[in-house]
Amino acid sequence: MKRYIQIIIVILAFNFAKAQEIRYVNADNGLFLRETPNQGSKRVDKLVYGTALEVTERTNLKLDVQDNNEVISGEWVKVTCTDDLHNNRTGYVFNGFLTDEKIEKRFSIDFEDFKIEFDDLEAEIIGDPQVSIHDVESIDAFIEFGETLKNKTLRIRHHSKYKSIKVFQRYQNSIAISTDGPQCLIEDWKHFYSAWESLQPKHKASVFKTISYGNKASNTFIEVDMNEFKQTVKDQCGEEWYNLVKDDKKINEGSSKIVTSKIYFKIIFTTLENKKVEKIIGFDIPVSS
Repeated sequence: MKRYIQIIIVILAFNFAKAQEIRYVNADNGLFLRETPNQGSKRVDKLVYGTALEVTERTNLKLDVQDNNEVISGEWVKVTCTDDLHNNRTGYVFNGFLTDEKIEKRFSIDFEDFKIEFDDLEAEIIGDPQVSIHDVESIDAFIEFGETLKNKTLRIRHHSKYKSIKVFQRYQNSIAISTDGPQCLIEDWKHFYSAWESLQPKHKASVFKTISYGNKASNTFIEVDMNEFKQTVKDQCGEEWYNLVKDDKKINEGSSKIVTSKIYFKIIFTTLENKKVEKIIGFDIPVSS
C-alpha cells in the first residue's frame, strides 16, 4: 500500500511539473497566437516580446521558419497566457521563438504609424483603456516604484516606410515636502521644464538611448514667491506640512526639496508623403522620500 501511494505521488508530481512548463516569447516583433496549429489559421492575438506562456500540449507538427538569413526549426505547441489578467488566452504558437529564460517585458505603445518600445521597463498607461491611442497626441504613463528611465534603450518600430524619425527628451521638476517617512508632492503649482534635447540614434536609425540627468538638472527650478509657496503647501498638503516650511527662506532647504517628477519623450515621425506625426509620452516618476 505504501509503495502504491509513493507511485501516485510521483505521477502527480510529474503531471504538475508538466503543467508548469513556462516559456517566454523571444520574437523581437511579437508572435502570433493562432486558433489551430497552422500558419493559415485565424490569429487570436499577437503576443508581445517577453509574454509568459504555459505550454500545455505538444503537437509534434514540425515547422521550419525563415528568419532573415537563419532557418528556425521547431513545432506547434498549445499554450495559455499565464500573465493575462483578463481571459487566459489559449491557442497555438510556433515554439522556435520561445525560450525558457525569463525575459523582461518591454513597455510599448502602438500608434497608428509606429510603435514605441522601452526595454526592461515596468510602466503602465494612465487613463481610459477604451480610448484609442491613435486618436490622441499625448499620453500619460507612470513607472513602477524602483524603476528608472535612465540609460534605457528606446525603439521606434515603424508600420510603414518613412523619411525620418526624430526623438526628443525633457524633464519636469516639482517641489515636494518630506519628512522621515511620508511626503507631499505639489503637483498643481509651479514646475521647471527643461528644453527638449534630441536623442541621437544608435546602431539603427530607429534605436535610441535615453538621457540620464545629474544633480545639477535635478536641482534646477524657477524663481518663486515664498509666501505664495507656503500658502500653496497649506492648501495642497495641509497645516501639518505647512508648519514644516513656514520658517524657510528659500525652497530646496529644510523640509522642501526639488524633485524630478516627470520625463517626457516627443517623437516626430515623417512619412514618405511628408506628413508629420507628433506624439508625446509623459512618464510620472515615483518620488522617494
